[in-house]
Amino acid sequence: MKFLFAGLFWLLTTNPLWPAEPFFIDSWKILGPFMAAPRDGGTDHLLKYGGEENIIPHDSQVFYSEYADQGILKWEEISVDSDRVEINYEEIDWNASYSRLGGVGLLNMGYAYTEIQADSDQVALVSSQQVGRFYVNGRGYQGEPYNANYQRTAVSLHKGINRILVKFAGRHKRSFRFQIEPTELKALFLEDVTQPDLLDLEEKRVLLAVPILNTTKRWLRDLTIELDSSPVLKEKIYDVPPIPPLGVIKIPLKIELSGFSESFITVELTLGDSKQEELSRIPIKLNRKSRTEPLKQTFLSRVDGSVQYYGIRYPEPYDPKQEYAVIFSLHGAGVEAIHLAAQYSSKDWAFVITPTNRRPYGFDWQDWGRLDFEEVFEEVMKEYPIDPDRVYLAGSSMGGQGVWHIGLHDPSRFAALAPQAGWTGFQHYSPFTMQKSQMFAAPDLLNVRNRVMQDSNNLYFLENLQHLPVVITQGAEDRTVPPLHPRMFQKFLKDREFVVNYRELPEQGHWWDEPRSSGGGSDAVDNMEMLDFLKQQVRNRYPQQFNIRLFDLSINDTFYWIRVLSQKEAMQQTKISVEVIGEKILLNTENVSAIEVDWGALNLPIQRIIWNQQHYPISDDSPMLLGPEPDSAAQLATKYPALKSVFFRPFVLVYGTQGGTHQQEMLLHRANQIAIRFWRRANGSVRVIADTEVTESIESEFNLVMLGNPKSNLMIKKLLPHTPLEFTENGLRLEGKEYVGELAASIMYPHPQFPERMLAFFTGTTTEAEKTSLHFLPIYSGSGTPHYVVFDKTVRQYGWGGVHSAGFFDFRNQLP
Repeated sequence: MKFLFAGLFWLLTTNPLWPAEPFFIDSWKILGPFMAAPRDGGTDHLLKYGGEENIIPHDSQVFYSEYADQGILKWEEISVDSDRVEINYEEIDWNASYSRLGGVGLLNMGYAYTEIQADSDQVALVSSQQVGRFYVNGRGYQGEPYNANYQRTAVSLHKGINRILVKFAGRHKRSFRFQIEPTELKALFLEDVTQPDLLDLEEKRVLLAVPILNTTKRWLRDLTIELDSSPVLKEKIYDVPPIPPLGVIKIPLKIELSGFSESFITVELTLGDSKQEELSRIPIKLNRKSRTEPLKQTFLSRVDGSVQYYGIRYPEPYDPKQEYAVIFSLHGAGVEAIHLAAQYSSKDWAFVITPTNRRPYGFDWQDWGRLDFEEVFEEVMKEYPIDPDRVYLAGSSMGGQGVWHIGLHDPSRFAALAPQAGWTGFQHYSPFTMQKSQMFAAPDLLNVRNRVMQDSNNLYFLENLQHLPVVITQGAEDRTVPPLHPRMFQKFLKDREFVVNYRELPEQGHWWDEPRSSGGGSDAVDNMEMLDFLKQQVRNRYPQQFNIRLFDLSINDTFYWIRVLSQKEAMQQTKISVEVIGEKILLNTENVSAIEVDWGALNLPIQRIIWNQQHYPISDDSPMLLGPEPDSAAQLATKYPALKSVFFRPFVLVYGTQGGTHQQEMLLHRANQIAIRFWRRANGSVRVIADTEVTESIESEFNLVMLGNPKSNLMIKKLLPHTPLEFTENGLRLEGKEYVGELAASIMYPHPQFPERMLAFFTGTTTEAEKTSLHFLPIYSGSGTPHYVVFDKTVRQYGWGGVHSAGFFDFRNQLP
């Protein structure tokens, strides 16, 4: 099938914004800087005058800031001659705050406001950079927080004056880019393609993914993607799931190839509708590479069904009948995985594998970033001839932190670690000193948040490296990750007499590229001192004495030949101390209710296990269970320890349709923005569906993330009564305790019919409270949202200071 009007639409879709001219913006009203703090987002400094959604600047408005002269800020107008806006804050004494607070003393946020005139109701496309969020006529949209150029945001304009508010953040002086252009297209492909390289002629089927943007204010259904035929490609038509108004969905595609001899092939994809009208077209170039080059390999993620990739460098020379070592290398912030693979020379003894962290910035190699590593690890160990006892984990900067995080939580997986310029942890790298939550939240509530975040405190888990050697590389002149951080690791590891080789290079900064290593790799990560250290290390599978500290069992529960099956209290300090003495195993634990001991793996004549002074005789060679076998409820609590874990498995976003038109539009828009955020942040794919479209099949296959309240969302009406949360005439009730007022709640709970599936509710007692309910949406690394949070709108001013209650459900799914 061929689509109509291909010639005309080729012109339109190769430059999808043609022929409309951007709206001309020649001035902005600027407000700022306001003090910001690490991981303290969601603050609304405009609440006094209606908040970010409703603000209209006026000369009479007065705001207060710690940075400004006399602590007072007012709107200031600036003129611009391009879509790049520079904000210098020349009157601010940044040295004063820097001298007291260091780098966090430079963190700030601000606003830019303008208006544009539209001659009709229409859709426009926004291109932005260094804009985390913006509003058009009071409706919030996901911006491009960094400098990527593939994101286009579809927004709705009405005839007449349209208000635009840009929210930006960063260190001291700021700049951002913002361009808005009308469009008459129905949909277009975005240039965020995930694609593999082709290894000579071996690939017969390849996976790739391409995002589609709906540029209309209605649902797009019955779309198809047609793969044009060619001598090496078989024509194929793919169905596209429904795309919500102004929404984005990234579609995985499996393509079948036959032999080809060129250096690349071009895949032509055409997007069409049920009327056979061509909506958009995109050419995708697939490069043919040899094993002597770094190349990209794609795979299908179990987390969300999306297509992800990893970089790979084969050994040189390569013999598929031989076993090799492997170096998994984690990239730094803003670095593409394939670029990091190119910084390594080929080894004759090892593969080099570079996962993506889902995006160049991604998740600090935590949460979805860690899950990406684990999926890549499984793919690589299954597909390539690798010696499991010679697996090494390396990384640079943010990736160096990832080495610490992943290695500390799973030490028995690796033979050695090799972090370069790796920072210690969130609270040490960018201290939380000026967080509103630190200032205004009750200590018991902060403790709940900190329990969820404890897995990111790398120093806390250092004793887990007892049998895992480390080589640390650091530039002495590094100002991005100062030597203070690796020196702390060196000190505390040396204090424990663990194996650590610390290399601090004079006159080197954060990254250096002197090709000292064989083959010309970048010396910061590919140097002979580090490689020689790694080559000497072989994994110690069965140490006879070790100590382990853990917190979150969902990250890892197995350490050498010991597996922790359940904790007495989830998300609390848990310790294991093991020693083999003669024919007995001495096992002492803290906060462990059930544990499995694979004593037979030791190949020793063990006769008994002494667990916390209780004697257990050995009866056979099979792993021995100590304590009660965890029931399904205990297993579920381990699997889902915090709200973010709902999003670690396939989920759908369910918006309510039973309220008024305005409320339904608001709920759909907010669900859509979550989906876009997940795509932008996690290179992910998630469906948005109405409450009336949820089938039993969907309930059994997906976690449900629901927006609305029992009156506006049929699924919340159906499922919320099976949780401890109730709506009352005056507010909310949680397990008999009343909370009065205009309140929002975020809560997770097992599905009553399909207990392996989890439910997440983002709800509120009023429409305004429902808007606030997403304040603790945990789609970022190191979030601190537990199983439930009840809060009011003051969270937008005081963070956790606006929380009324928060906590965890125990293994029986009752409040502790």
